[in-house]
Amino acid sequence: MSTALSLAILFAGAFLQGLTGFGYSLFSLPLLTFLMPVSTAVPMLCLTSVFLNLIVFLRARKSLDIKRILPLLISGAAALPAGIWLLRTADESALKIGVGVLVILSSVIYLSGFRITVRREKLAMIPVGFLSGLLNGATTFSGPPVILFFANQRVAKHQFRASLAAYFLLLNAIAVPAFIAGGLLTGETALNTLYLFPAVISGVLFGIRMADVVSEERFRFAALIALGVLGVFSVVSGL
Repeated sequence: MSTALSLAILFAGAFLQGLTGFGYSLFSLPLLTFLMPVSTAVPMLCLTSVFLNLIVFLRARKSLDIKRILPLLISGAAALPAGIWLLRTADESALKIGVGVLVILSSVIYLSGFRITVRREKLAMIPVGFLSGLLNGATTFSGPPVILFFANQRVAKHQFRASLAAYFLLLNAIAVPAFIAGGLLTGETALNTLYLFPAVISGVLFGIRMADVVSEERFRFAALIALGVLGVFSVVSGL
């Protein structure tokens, strides 16, 4: 029963990732923590995220402007070690509740139409990337700061998905060996994760297919609604 539930959770999370370019960990982690310790779920999600985001990236790579997001990539990678240290030392519930509240408030603000004019985009990406990398190491919740920043900048749908996929792919590819070195990703965890890959791959491919028929306006609205719902999941899991 536990394995079946894990497969269903990861399929739904991967579908959301394929559709919007984000949401895999935000959706999956709060639910998986009812079935396993968070110290097991986080490395497992990180490992599967590498392959999941590789699939999304390969489908959307033509829309990627790597120079535009380079500061984001560098600052996000630099913050990973501090995030992994938080995972090993900080209170799990407090982390989940804090992230969830931030996500809910931010999604409500952006759905209301509020925007901040960011003239020096690359400079603004440095703190956004650092916060995202910190959250990735601690909870795999790297998405919210980057998603909200891209939504604020009105990034086009296909570039939105390509940029997120490239960013998440790099961040998780760096995080996997860091989790191994920290003793959080063991051989047993990696072996158990293999059974979950069919659900992840089928879910993300289905989501990608659906993304091709969703309009730009509906995509942005769905992305922000999904972010708010995922924030609720995070708070409930923390409580």
